[in-house]
Amino acid sequence: MNRQQLKTAAKGLAIAALAVVSLGVTQTVTANAATTAAIPDISEWQGKLTATQVQNMKPNVSFVINRRQYGSDYIDKYAANNTNLYVKYGVPFGEYAYSQFVSASDAKQEAKDFYNRSNKNAAFYVLDFEVNTVKSGTTNAAVKAWYDEMRSLTNKKLIFYSYQSFATTYANTARQTFDAQWIANYSYTPTIPFALWQYTDAYYMSALNKYIDNSRATVSVHPISWWTAAGGVTNNVTTDTSNNSSNKPAPVTPAKPTAYSKYKLGQHAYVHKAASTYYGTNTAIPSSAKQKFYKITAVKAVNSGNSAQALYLSGLNQWVLSQDVDAYWYGQHGAYNLTSNLNLYSDAALKHKVGAKYKKGTQLKAKMIKNGKVRRLKTSQGYVSANVKYSTPAYLESVPSSKTITTTRKIYAYSKSSLKKAYRQNGVAAGTKLTIQKVGRRSTGSRYFVTTNGQYITANKNYVTN
Repeated sequence: MNRQQLKTAAKGLAIAALAVVSLGVTQTVTANAATTAAIPDISEWQGKLTATQVQNMKPNVSFVINRRQYGSDYIDKYAANNTNLYVKYGVPFGEYAYSQFVSASDAKQEAKDFYNRSNKNAAFYVLDFEVNTVKSGTTNAAVKAWYDEMRSLTNKKLIFYSYQSFATTYANTARQTFDAQWIANYSYTPTIPFALWQYTDAYYMSALNKYIDNSRATVSVHPISWWTAAGGVTNNVTTDTSNNSSNKPAPVTPAKPTAYSKYKLGQHAYVHKAASTYYGTNTAIPSSAKQKFYKITAVKAVNSGNSAQALYLSGLNQWVLSQDVDAYWYGQHGAYNLTSNLNLYSDAALKHKVGAKYKKGTQLKAKMIKNGKVRRLKTSQGYVSANVKYSTPAYLESVPSSKTITTTRKIYAYSKSSLKKAYRQNGVAAGTKLTIQKVGRRSTGSRYFVTTNGQYITANKNYVTN
């Protein structure tokens, strides 16, 4: 990728990311990024690879991501050589295109050129969108146009790549369309959803005798087999409808079923009635400890049963597997962004569907209620589950460690925390960085920020990011 862009944006080092991984108790997202083999991206900057280098690299990588072009006008000098060697020696790979499009129509042309130039043995294709070159129309429209054109040409997996702040500022809508997101952040684990994390540009690969960009896959989102299978994605079933050298479908390695393993610190876990033993011991979980809520105070990556995560539960003071719990939102958060489609029910027991659904990506104003031992979200239309698998709070709820937030669209600053139109003071353009002194919470659970100059702004994730 464009390392200078990433270094400037991320302002971090590999040491910071590696230090997080080395802790005995890791953050949740880091725990999910559990691959150990390298996932390098390769371009002409790493040189024209030799057969010996590729053979030496093969046992040390999960897969490779190779650059094909830098806009339509420049083809990577060694892309054909390198990808042909990956095919010859059985190294799984995908290809990426560094974007330079200036409009939606130009994005379509870049997609056509990229696909036509690519090696059709690639398992997936990536849009590398990290510099705003768009001069006509919106960046989201251009990114979506690239995706739509590629989808018309191939059914293989399409991946969105960028660094975190750029992704949320310039492609926050369009990136959601892709089959997976590959996020670069060299300072800390990304705080937006991702399937692949580029955590360093200083990984030493002995096979090449070079320092390279390296990534980790979030195996609870997509296992390595998802990335390496040379097929397309249709309702999460891998097939092959693109042309390849043999015109035959590539073999598919079925993924192991995995329990939800993206729980976070501070969430409240409800231990299943069927939970068996504490993680790491042969001690049975007593009935008296089940069907109760406990606060998650630590998480770590594991590979046990159907779980990729173990959780330490305060009050129980034991580790349990993610497969043995469900977690629900606790307290009032004001509104929620849905990460899945959700059925709407007329009753809090969720027994009577009303025949309508809330779509993934919808932001719901909702009140948290209890229903027996579990929790629900009560909306103006009915009830939905409050399980953390299906939604995330719509507001940023704490002051970032950087003490700054960035607007993702135009907002207003207000003189009072109610944020009523009568109290508007000035507009704040998209992309503006603001320094924050505290976060405020209303009785409904919604949040707002107080800036260092005493103004009030929304903390809604649809408008600001940290």
